[in-house]
Amino acid sequence: MICFYNTEQKCICKQVRYAMPQLSLDLAQFTGNLPNKPYCTDDLQFGLQVRPKHLALLKRYIQPNHPYYTYFFVFDLDYPTAYIDYFYSMVGIPTPNLIVENPENGHAHYIYQLKTPIYQTNASNDKPIKYGNAVYLALRTALNADINYSGLITKNAVHQDWRTNVLREQPYTLDELSESLDLTTGQINKQIKIDEAVGLGRNCCLFHTVRHWAYVEIRKYRAKTFNQWLESVIDHCLSVNAQFTTPMQYNEVKGVAKSIARWVWKKDGYAYQEFIDRQTRKGALGASKGGKARSTQYEAKRRQAVRLQAKGKGHTEIAKKLGVTRMTVSRWLKKV
Repeated sequence: MICFYNTEQKCICKQVRYAMPQLSLDLAQFTGNLPNKPYCTDDLQFGLQVRPKHLALLKRYIQPNHPYYTYFFVFDLDYPTAYIDYFYSMVGIPTPNLIVENPENGHAHYIYQLKTPIYQTNASNDKPIKYGNAVYLALRTALNADINYSGLITKNAVHQDWRTNVLREQPYTLDELSESLDLTTGQINKQIKIDEAVGLGRNCCLFHTVRHWAYVEIRKYRAKTFNQWLESVIDHCLSVNAQFTTPMQYNEVKGVAKSIARWVWKKDGYAYQEFIDRQTRKGALGASKGGKARSTQYEAKRRQAVRLQAKGKGHTEIAKKLGVTRMTVSRWLKKV
């Protein structure tokens, strides 16, 4: 245990540890907002697994946020006094909902829960994403948290190996978090560059970088299919994503790529109209060929069914002989 001493050189670590009132350790809000099939592991050195939530919650580390939306801001304070420093040196900083501490070395994850998640699938509406990114960066600076932490995996707050401190039960709005962070309009609306993009900012940066490329590139796909266009957009998104200091997961990149591909495809009138016309021609051709072929194929069998009925054969026997259903035979003979 890390000990701190007052001016009289008396250890006060226990006083600090237990003087803070602990709220109910009801972590339903944490577990309830986790992805249904999160990444998880007991040992980060052996890689991650995807498991159903009820199994993932048995692991030491778990994925807090869904690829398409953010419910939690998670920060890694990678030093021995990470928990105790909140009460001593972090004056004016918003209270974390959870501090999940490693009791062996004092390192901790600070977790802030959002009242309304920040959705990242529709990156064209980037105001909440930019706002969230600005709040995240300001909090990270205020906490002096690890800038290389990606946020993909966090200490599982309900696992017995960690010491979980519930300091606030109410989720935050972005406005509530930003009140004490002195954010300026310039910080919130700042254009995010590739080499500066982290956290939520990567979604904005990826979307805007690739969409400008897509407005021109779509011209090469006006005589091709949407799937060919989508593959091209995904490939370009992956190449941009690789330039981030901490790249996003494939599913996140694919979600942004789909949003761009659909938007640009529909907005490019020529490509979209070509697609509609091609589908219409295929439908008409298929109906024409298929209808005529089926009509010719079954006409001979219809005539044969009539002859067999005239010879006194029953519907079941006729159907078996012609290789069709009894209902089909009945329908044919009703028209006679």
